[in-house]
Order: sequence, then C-alpha cells, then structure tokens
Amino acid sequence: MDNYVVSARKYRPTSFDDVIGQDHVTTTLKNAIQNKKVAQSLLFCGPRGVGKTTCARIVAKMVNNLEWDDPLKNNNDLNIYELDAASNNSVDDIRNLIEQVRYAPQSGKFKVYIIDEVHMLSNAAFNAFLKTLEEPPSYAIFILATTEKNKVIPTILSRCQIHDFNRIEIEDIKNRLKKISELEGVSAEDDALHIIAQKSDGALRDALSILDLMITYSTEKKITYENVIQNLNILDYDYFFKITNFILKNDSSSCFLILDEILKLGFESKHFITGLAEHFRNLLLCKDESVSKLIEVSDGIQAKYSKQSEQISNEIIFNALDILNSFDINYNLSSNKRLHAEIVIAKLCRVKKKNQVVSKDTPEEKVKNSENKKEDNNNSTQNKKEDTPDKSEINVNAAHPKKTIAKSSPDLNSILNEEVKDKGEEVKDKGEKINSSGNEKNQNLDKKSLKSFLDEYIKIKNISNSKLSVLNKEFTIDKNEISIKLGSDLENEIFEDLKNDLLLKIKGHFKNQEIKFKISIDKKKKSKKLYTGKEKFEFLMKNNKEIKNLKNQFNLDYEF
Repeated sequence: MDNYVVSARKYRPTSFDDVIGQDHVTTTLKNAIQNKKVAQSLLFCGPRGVGKTTCARIVAKMVNNLEWDDPLKNNNDLNIYELDAASNNSVDDIRNLIEQVRYAPQSGKFKVYIIDEVHMLSNAAFNAFLKTLEEPPSYAIFILATTEKNKVIPTILSRCQIHDFNRIEIEDIKNRLKKISELEGVSAEDDALHIIAQKSDGALRDALSILDLMITYSTEKKITYENVIQNLNILDYDYFFKITNFILKNDSSSCFLILDEILKLGFESKHFITGLAEHFRNLLLCKDESVSKLIEVSDGIQAKYSKQSEQISNEIIFNALDILNSFDINYNLSSNKRLHAEIVIAKLCRVKKKNQVVSKDTPEEKVKNSENKKEDNNNSTQNKKEDTPDKSEINVNAAHPKKTIAKSSPDLNSILNEEVKDKGEEVKDKGEKINSSGNEKNQNLDKKSLKSFLDEYIKIKNISNSKLSVLNKEFTIDKNEISIKLGSDLENEIFEDLKNDLLLKIKGHFKNQEIKFKISIDKKKKSKKLYTGKEKFEFLMKNNKEIKNLKNQFNLDYEF
C-alpha cells in the first residue's frame, strides 16, 4: 500500500524518445538543445494528459545535463522550480517568483521555471510577469503550460515560443498500454486495450488511469473485452451488429427486444441511437478501402464491419443515416423518449422494403423488358402494314363499302392524338388561332383591347398607387410598338420594375412575340421657385410694369 504508485507517475517518460504522439514537438526541442538555441520563454499548449509537463521536465533535465531515470525524482532538483498557477495565481505569487529569478543557480547552467495551468493567472499577475518574461536573465528559462491557450493574454503569447501538442492517436495509446501491461505482468486482450484507448479521448494519462482501474478489477491479472465494457459502462458493438441484421430482415420485433435489453442495462435511448448512427457511418466507410482507415476500432471489429458492409447497399445506409439524424434533432422535443426511439427503429426496419419497391426490377429484368418492348413495337408496325389495304383493294371496294369494326385494344398513340385533337378543337372554338404544328400567329394590337387588358392586369396584380399612375398614362400604338410618354426619371424607374413582366404578359395574351415598348421622358423646364422676398418682388415687377413705374416715380427702394 505504501509503495503503490499509479501508472501515470510510475511510467512517466524521462526522455524525448519515450514521449509518444508528439514527434513534431520533441524533435524541435531536441534539436534546439543540441544546437544550444533554446528559447528562454516557452509555451506548451494542448489537451490534458498529452505530455506538456513531462516535456517541460525533460527540457529542464537536458539543459542542465542531469541524469536521472526515476520519474519520481525528476522534480527534486534545486534548479527546477514548479508553480501551479491554478492555486498560486495572485500578484504576490508572481512577485515571489521574480525575486527568485534574481539569484543565479549555484550548480548547473540554468534555472528552469515551470508554470502549469498558466491561463489561471489573474490579469494583474500576467502584467507583473511581462517584463521578466520578455527580458529574463541569461540563466533563466520559463516554460508555461496551459490547456486553454485562448485565455492567455496576447502580450504573454507574443513573448513566448509556442508549441502546440496534439491529441494522441488511439493506436499509439493502445501500443503504450500493451507495453505497460506486459511490464506489470498483466495479459490484456487487444479489443480491451482498444476500448480503453478510445475511451481516453486522446489523453494518455486518462488511459493509464483506466488501465489501473481494470488491473484492480481483474483478480486473475487478465483484462478482457467483456470486463472493460461492463466496468466502463460501454455499449457492446455486438448490439449494433445484431440490430443491423434484424433491420435487414425487416424484423422489428427482435429490434424492440434488443432496445429493451439495452435500456434495462441503464443506457439512454439517445446513447443507443447515436451509437447506431456511428455504426452505419462505419459501414459506409467500409465500402471504400481508401477511407476504411478512418474507422477507429480494433482489427477484429474491423473485420466484422467489412463482412456486414457487403450485405447492405449504399441506398439503405444513406436512408438509415437520414432517419437517425432526424431522431437526434427531434430527441429533446419528445416527451416520451422510449417511444421516439421505437418509432425510429420501426422506420429503419422499413428502409429495405422501401428500397426494394423503388428498384423492383433487376438489371436482367430491365434488359428483358426492353427486348419485349422492341418486339411489341415491331409487331405493332407489322399490324399497321397489314391493316392498311392496297390501292387496288380500295378501288375494288369503293363501290361496295363495308362497315368498319372497332378494334378491341386501341393503340395508345392514337388515343393521345385524339385527345390532343379534341383539345385543339376546343381552343379553336374559343377564338384562339393555333396552327396544327403548334406555332402561334401574331395578332395585331389595338388601343381598345390593350386598354381592357391593362385594366384586367391591374386587378389581378394588385398594383400599388405609384405603379398605377404610370400604367394609366396615355399611350399610342404603331403596329407592334407601344409608345408611352413619361413625365420624369422617377416614373421611368417605376415603369422599369413593371416592364419585363408586363411585356411578357402582353405577348402571351395577344400571341405576338414582336410587341415592344417605346419609352420617352418629357423633360420640360421647371419653373424656378421663389424663396426670398427680393426674388418675389423682382418677379412682380417683371410681370407688372405699373409696380416698376411706381417705384421709379417715387424713387423707392427696398431692403430685404
């Protein structure tokens, strides 16, 4: 009990070679140390448990040429000072740190200050730290670590060399867990380690914590897939494979029973349906080998996906994903969550049936049908030839005409032609002149018919007052040209809004595509408006000579 250390501390890397998933950072730092070009202010950014503090300690070790392989003793050196900014975030804490920076190291070359969770510092503490961070002593190196880079003020960011840490890949975490399991003398299934790595969400520290949990749970020092999913409350992949098979068989009853079993295990219906959507997504990716690597599962589960993807078409997958996506959107609005999930499952069971109805004919059947159509067409042409009598027969039977017998099954084309003919006759009766070929004859315009059309157009379109005043303008007609005289540019702009639609309607009504508008604007000189008293008096004198004579006679003047 006294000697027990968690794996995250026990197996913490002591060199850059042991750090996994951060090659871009470790390579840069290693080269910087070798070339003696280490920046004095470093900022390590990234998610939790990816190796920020670990890399900071390794840098502190390497710049001072320290040699220790025990990860538990790597922070006992006097030249390495660690500060937890989450609890020491005041101005006084930073001032104490700055006081320590003033003293040179008694042994070694550099004093390394590691400030973890630096984004927790107050603004006053950040400002107090600026000058020291910008111009530190030659023997001081500051390494700041944070999970939230956006909370660090820009003045700090501009003074640091920034290194961004990535989430660790699932495969890298799995391999690391496998290595540690062997060191601990624990046998672990590949699928079990993959689930642990997947559950850790790219954080190696979280994965090691789960591994410790599973080692403690398993009495026989054996980690199995069943134990992992049971202990971590993870839904087994087998449920998704089973329910997909039942969906393909249109067996909704079995699907409901599986859903009931899942709900009894304590899982929410949303959790199950979301996992099912992920399952269909993986089936779709398995269709293409180039993207199948995007499926983050173990090799055994990958083989299951490949096998089931061969039994299901892309159309069914797309329809299923569409249904599942709509479920996710409407889940929070539903008052009965279970019923909502059961409805979704019922819809999924009908997907294959619908797909079969849409594409009922197989390619072979389509070819057969096309051949049958060709034969039918040939037979119909032969029958037509047989039905048409020779000229000699017509001459012989002209004197003795026989009664024609109606065919029992008339040709479809003839029926359609008859319908078209009847419709054409009806249109003719209404007074519209249409050619048999379908070309329309141009009709001449006249002022009376155009005026009546405009009145009807105004009623239907519900024209506003401004547009109504323009349409009520006088117009003249010269063959196919409608001339309208407008009073201003404003009226011209209003008419331009109506022009295209109005012209189209006129052409259609009169069956004349040659109709066009001719617009002219009457720009008369506007009378000058009189504003001042002087202007008004001069205007009166100009138009009334007696006023002018009176002014001159009495030698009058005016002041305005």
